[in-house]
Amino acid sequence: MEEDDDSISLDTLASIRSLIINADTYDSVISSVFDFLTGLLSRGDSPILHHILKLLSDLSFRRKELAPQIFDSVLSNLLRLQNSAAVESLAVLASVSERYPSLAAALSKIDGEVFASICLGAPISSRLWLLRHAERFNVPSSVLFTLFLGFTKDPYPYIRKLALDGLISICKAGDLNHAHAVEGCYTRAVEVLGDAEDSVRSSAVRAVSVWGKVMIASKEEEVDRRECTDAVFLQLCSIVRDMSVDVRVEVFRGFGIIGTASESIILQTISKKLLGAGKGKKPQNHLSNVSADVAAAAGVFIHGFEDEFYEVREAAVDSFHSLSVNSIKFPDEAVYLLMDMLYDDYMVVKLKALDALHHIADSGDLKIQETYMPAFLEAIVDTSENIRVEARNILKLAKLPDLKLVDKCVDGVLKSLEMYPQDEPDTLSALFHFGKKHAKFLASLVKRFSEKLGTASGNKSEFNSQHLSASLMLIISAPLSNKQSITSVPPLAFSYSLAMLGKFSRGLHEMMDQDTLLAYLTHCTILSASSGTEFNKGDIFFHAYRHGNADFAGHPVLLPSKDISNESNQALKFVNYILLKIKAAWLLSLSGCSKEALRALRACKRELAILTADSSISIGALQFMCQYIHIIELLAQVWSHFEYSRHISTCRSVELEILMEEVEIKLMEIRCRFTGLSMEVSLVMELVIFGCLLRLYRFETCCRLSCMEKLTSTISQLELHHEQQCTKPSDFLTETKKSLLEIGSSANINCCRLLHLIKIFSCFSPEQFTFSSNLQCVSAELEVPGNGPYSPISFLPGLPVAIQCEITLLNVPRDTCLWLRISRSDETCQFVYVDPNLYNGDAREKKFMFNAVTYMTPRAAMFTLRVSIVMECLSEDICYRKGRHGPKHPVAYLCKEREVHLNLVSRTYGRTVDIL
Repeated sequence: MEEDDDSISLDTLASIRSLIINADTYDSVISSVFDFLTGLLSRGDSPILHHILKLLSDLSFRRKELAPQIFDSVLSNLLRLQNSAAVESLAVLASVSERYPSLAAALSKIDGEVFASICLGAPISSRLWLLRHAERFNVPSSVLFTLFLGFTKDPYPYIRKLALDGLISICKAGDLNHAHAVEGCYTRAVEVLGDAEDSVRSSAVRAVSVWGKVMIASKEEEVDRRECTDAVFLQLCSIVRDMSVDVRVEVFRGFGIIGTASESIILQTISKKLLGAGKGKKPQNHLSNVSADVAAAAGVFIHGFEDEFYEVREAAVDSFHSLSVNSIKFPDEAVYLLMDMLYDDYMVVKLKALDALHHIADSGDLKIQETYMPAFLEAIVDTSENIRVEARNILKLAKLPDLKLVDKCVDGVLKSLEMYPQDEPDTLSALFHFGKKHAKFLASLVKRFSEKLGTASGNKSEFNSQHLSASLMLIISAPLSNKQSITSVPPLAFSYSLAMLGKFSRGLHEMMDQDTLLAYLTHCTILSASSGTEFNKGDIFFHAYRHGNADFAGHPVLLPSKDISNESNQALKFVNYILLKIKAAWLLSLSGCSKEALRALRACKRELAILTADSSISIGALQFMCQYIHIIELLAQVWSHFEYSRHISTCRSVELEILMEEVEIKLMEIRCRFTGLSMEVSLVMELVIFGCLLRLYRFETCCRLSCMEKLTSTISQLELHHEQQCTKPSDFLTETKKSLLEIGSSANINCCRLLHLIKIFSCFSPEQFTFSSNLQCVSAELEVPGNGPYSPISFLPGLPVAIQCEITLLNVPRDTCLWLRISRSDETCQFVYVDPNLYNGDAREKKFMFNAVTYMTPRAAMFTLRVSIVMECLSEDICYRKGRHGPKHPVAYLCKEREVHLNLVSRTYGRTVDIL
């Protein structure tokens, strides 16, 4: 392949390309093609250089092994080429380096000086490509800044636009923060605002917004920063009436980028009449020594909202939302303007307006007046589902001043429910929040719907009507506010609500689950029908719900870390929600509704089981939560015995004794099996104190002394823990310590005082549930390889037998005392000590083999042993196995019992025969 450049025809180049793209072309031919093309490239500029570079690019893509050589060849010839060919060479280098990242480092050889020289001498089309793809090359930001700033004065408008866009990219990357450079770039962008080309002015507006925000942030003094903000804001206001649609859109987007301005200027933007606060006010523009006139802001957003192009209206509403975040107040004019946008022909504009109104409502400043009601009700019944959803979200937060508007709003919601029955769950949720906020109108609402309730009681066809369910949701929501009590609602409303439990729970799933809602409606039904004597007792639930929601909103129980993802934060919020429901369930138990409390706690366990699959929260924290819920569930069952007993003797039951023992075992396990406990220690110890108080209340002579000793010891330990952690003791601990003196000796226990202490116990507080980051659960797994009903271990009666165990330990700390517990069906038990040298490493997971020798081989043909791993709880003061081989302290099980099958063998004619 040796031809002169002038003699190479396009047909020859086409033949070469066919060889390159043909996968069956021999490697030797490809090698010749490569040598031929690189030889042509080394000769410098020629008429076919463009085709040569294109063929080399195709060759690098088809033959990966040649890519580094092609890259080096193009790079070495780059500086010898003329500008247009040099730009094409840069394009090839960029394409190859992106396809093969290992070659990207070699692009550093193209320094800023090389890039600038190529860019300055390139023709227009090539210069456009270089400006568009400048970020693909490792060019210093200072060089790019100089090039872009210079090209803003290029005679060609496309070049000026790309230069401005390049300056915006540099600003967003944050690579240039020099004060004079920032001010210079901003000044140049302001100058280009008068450009004749629409596209250039549009880019100039973006540059003014972006560089203006950087310039504002560079001001150190608050006064300078405020004046600079106003100057930039008014600069944008001055071109808000530009003839170009794109420019007007960018101006309003710029308002959102700046994000704020003086209150007087923001108020001036929604009034065409010059306000008194803005008359004569001219913020100083430090860059040009010219005062910016506040009059430029007059009616800016009115013009934006009334613009004939929906893109401008959308941008105006969106930026007004951003500005309103920092506004001191929301005047009626602003709300009226946004309400008027709900009549817009384009859904995107209406959604933006509703979003802004939702923000105003969320801040507590949206009071819907009668003049606004038609626009709002039209959004409630809009054909778009998204519009209706946003309108209902506003309904949850809005405040209506009088009953007339409340009736109108309710009528609009009922009309929407008739038109769109599929929205019923979300509509019921909106009405529930609406009813809580307008509880002062409850009497009127009850009176209005009493006839409907009466009709429903006699007509089954009306029972499931949507009007009825909406009416009931409004009524039952009022007692959860602080303004109305349960007795103000007719019992019939709560009775029907119980029948609609499934429907209501779907609407309120974000607030409470079905079990909690059932408990709420059951309480309401009982108390509304009673004489009121039991109201204070039942109101505990509502107090917990109201203040629990306040704690959840303002004082999160599980504090999210700055280093975790948004998904993890959502998981933490979900756990917070579960913890609040646990508190409400416990207070339900105290108020006598033990069945409802147990249902709610079981629902919490189910929800927590769903979350267990999420790795956002540590497994140790979730396991601790499961154990905690189980203990509270046991305590709720224990409390039912005390609640309904009127005499001490009635508490002495076998069931109660079993429950109390299980509580104590679970508390012991939770103290021993969890490592890294910090704030959780106080919670566990308070539960231990609570268990001791329950024991003392039973007034058993045999356990009084041991209970008092354990109670005193635990209180001392908890006080020491609070001192070490520098935390404040809970009211329960303080009252218990104070009452020890009143209780006196173990022979003179004040049962009334004990009952008071038991009733004031709180199983939950935010401080107790700030989970430690290194909370881990000690656990184990045990396998007996090769053992089963059809492959038993052989043994001889009376002789020891070895059981080969495969043990896996998780999170077991050093100096832990482990035993193998081996038991038979007759409850005979043997403990085998596990050598600590097998597991005293630093690894989180430890796996080893262990041979356990047992002597419990009875005279039987076959039998089964149960084997498990237990941990000796050295922190417990009780020594329950004195003078015997085995653990001297209580033990906690680390795994489930594993069955081991054994089979007798006998010797016949000198060989062993299994007796089956």
